[in-house]
Amino acid sequence: LVGAYASQNQIIAIEQPEIHLHPALQAELGDVFIESALGEQKNTFILETHSEHLILRLLRRIRETVDNELPEGKTPFTAGQLTILYVQPGKNGSELVEIPVSEDGEFMKPWPDGFFAERARELY
Repeated sequence: LVGAYASQNQIIAIEQPEIHLHPALQAELGDVFIESALGEQKNTFILETHSEHLILRLLRRIRETVDNELPEGKTPFTAGQLTILYVQPGKNGSELVEIPVSEDGEFMKPWPDGFFAERARELY
């Protein structure tokens, strides 16, 4: 959080920023990163996360921006400002798989290896 608020025009890499946080606070991190990246600070973030809550907040803000339903005081956020990469083992080391996001904030292809599918299995 200190880096997000105190840095300007920096590339900030954070491993599992959600660790040990309540799910509601994990989602709130999404707003912190959006504001720090697109507000006055103009930082770039490289986030390694396992938090569905954080990712879902980012997708929500994209949908709200497109639908003109963004809460007052929140920074507009579009799909073109987000890149989601999934790292998986490959024959020659790690491979990156891009998970594209549509203009209206939806995943355009399923996650590899069922990542995040556990929620659906538990609900249904």
